[in-house]
Amino acid sequence: MARTFRTILSPVEFDRNSLEALETAAELARLAGAKLFVLHVVTPAGFRLTPAELDACVAAERAARDKLATLCRDILGQLSHELVTRTGDPAIAIIRAEEELNADLVVLATHGSRGRPRPFPGGVAERVVRESICPVVTVRPSASGDPDAVGTHMTPAPLTTSPEATVGHVRRTMVENRLRSLPVLEDGKVAGIVTEHDLASSDATDDTAIGLLMTRDLISVSSLTSLQETARMLFECEVDALPVVDGKKLVGIISRSDVLRAFAEIEPVRADEPARAPNRSAPGASRAP
Repeated sequence: MARTFRTILSPVEFDRNSLEALETAAELARLAGAKLFVLHVVTPAGFRLTPAELDACVAAERAARDKLATLCRDILGQLSHELVTRTGDPAIAIIRAEEELNADLVVLATHGSRGRPRPFPGGVAERVVRESICPVVTVRPSASGDPDAVGTHMTPAPLTTSPEATVGHVRRTMVENRLRSLPVLEDGKVAGIVTEHDLASSDATDDTAIGLLMTRDLISVSSLTSLQETARMLFECEVDALPVVDGKKLVGIISRSDVLRAFAEIEPVRADEPARAPNRSAPGASRAP
C-alpha cells in the first residue's frame, strides 16, 4: 500500500539552497493534500548560554518567525502550513520536531549556507537521514545556489578566442582585460586554453596562430564540482585557472583567485543576491555561446 503523507516538515535556513527544498516540499504537499510545517533553527554561539545569550536566542526566534511568515506568504500562498522555530543543534532540532509534529516526511537541502563556522560539526542532512524516524527527501541545489560549487563562484560566459587568432591579438586582449588565461573555442567547443606563461615562454611572432601555442591536453571542471576538489586540481596541476564545462559546452572559468575569495568569505550568500557575474568585454574577443 502506498504511504500517505499528511504532514511534511521543511527546515529552512533562508539561503537559496533551502528555498529550493521548500519549493519542492510545497509541491509535494499540494500533490498529497498535506500540511506543511516550515522550521527554522537558531544556532546558539555555544553549549552553555548566559541569560543574555538566551534572551538573544529568543529574539532571534521571533525575528526568524517574522521572516518565515513573509517567505511563506510569497512561496506557499494558500497552502496549509504552520511556522515552527527552535534553538539548538540543527540536526537534533529537526529530528525532535519531526517527532513532536508526527511528520510523515522531511524535505531538506543537502547543503546549508556557508558562512561563520558553527559549533556543531558534521553534515546536518546526513545526520537527519541517518536518525530520522520517517522518510527524508534531500534536495541537491543547482550549481548557482550551492555555495560550495564552482557554478556559484566562476566567471560565467568568459572571454574566448579561436585557434586562428594571432598571438599579438590574444596578448592585447589578455593585457587589456587583465586576464591570465583565455579559453580557445573551435566549432563551439573548448579546444584548449592559452595562459600568460604560454605567451611569455614562447618566441613566436605576433602573427603566429594561437592554436600552435595553446594547451590542448585540457583539464576542466563542471559547474557542480566542489570548491575543495577544484582547489586540489589547481594545486596538483599547477595551473592558474580551469575552464568550466557542462555537457561539452563552456559555461565559465574559475581561477585560483576565485577559489581563494570563496574560501575567505565569512558571510553566507543571501537568498536575494544573484550569483556574481563580472561584465567584461573587449574588441575582437567573443563570449562563450
